[in-house]
Amino acid sequence: MSPKILFTSLSAKLALYHEVTRDACFFCSDAKVIACDSNRKCEASFKVGHFIPFPQIIELTDEKLIEICKMHEISHILPTRDGELLYWAQQKEYLAQYNIQVWISGVDCIELCNDKLLFFEKWKNSTIPAIPTYETLPNDGTSRWAVKPRLGSGGKLNALNLGYHEAHNHASTHGGGFIFQPFVCGQEFSAEAWISKKGRCYGPLLRWRNKVVDGESHQSTVFRNTDWENMVREVFLHIPGLFGHVLAQVLVEEDGKLNLVEINPRLGGASPLALRAGLNSVSWHLMEEAGRMDEIPEYPQLRDGLRLEKKEGVVSFRMI
Repeated sequence: MSPKILFTSLSAKLALYHEVTRDACFFCSDAKVIACDSNRKCEASFKVGHFIPFPQIIELTDEKLIEICKMHEISHILPTRDGELLYWAQQKEYLAQYNIQVWISGVDCIELCNDKLLFFEKWKNSTIPAIPTYETLPNDGTSRWAVKPRLGSGGKLNALNLGYHEAHNHASTHGGGFIFQPFVCGQEFSAEAWISKKGRCYGPLLRWRNKVVDGESHQSTVFRNTDWENMVREVFLHIPGLFGHVLAQVLVEEDGKLNLVEINPRLGGASPLALRAGLNSVSWHLMEEAGRMDEIPEYPQLRDGLRLEKKEGVVSFRMI
């Protein structure tokens, strides 16, 4: 039977939906990607090939979930939003009983990546060390600080390059639940890879985050650096259990030192660029399940210099 992939939390992710569909059809021309969202009138709902309304997770019983999956003959689920990753990780084994595969890391990995304090403790000694992270603001002489919500990713409540008192006030104003990191000045890149069920890392693809809006790349460019690629590969394998499409954010200081900002165990806002450039994680998932691992290149040929640009909600690609 042809794959039928449920693409969750569609929102405005039109470019990502199209690239996921293109990659799935590379494996099987009859593959279908069915987008869903709890907002039946979300921005991209009228622009995709297949869309269904979906209950909010807090209202979704196991019985209703299986009913929806059976109704639409869902064979695979691709989560795309931070806030739902833990739910799908928890449902992974249950859905497998119905031959529905969820492309998501395990619960422990999701929780580690979601919590910046735990993340620092686990990745502080990796090949690219995580930025020091504190639950309370230390008065240790550090002149500038970054303040971020402890849980989740994204940049809407992040505040950067603050003095000691500014950092304290920002966290207090927004009701607590924040962590503090020394502010690191540098150029940021994303690294994306695909990790198989047996924990083998394919890629990674590196891309400069040339223009960032609310934590999302609105201009991003693929580049190659073999040393950094090898370091990132070791970072992804530092903690067992990551699976599927994963994304790391890294800051490069002026002296070349690399700092690990976060790992998102999912496709990101600029992941259409990674898929278009040759990191074919969707078709690789399907090939792995079909027993065709020998056809998946551990070091894929990536399109160096391919750029993604997002203007007024429209994503385009071009070589530079």
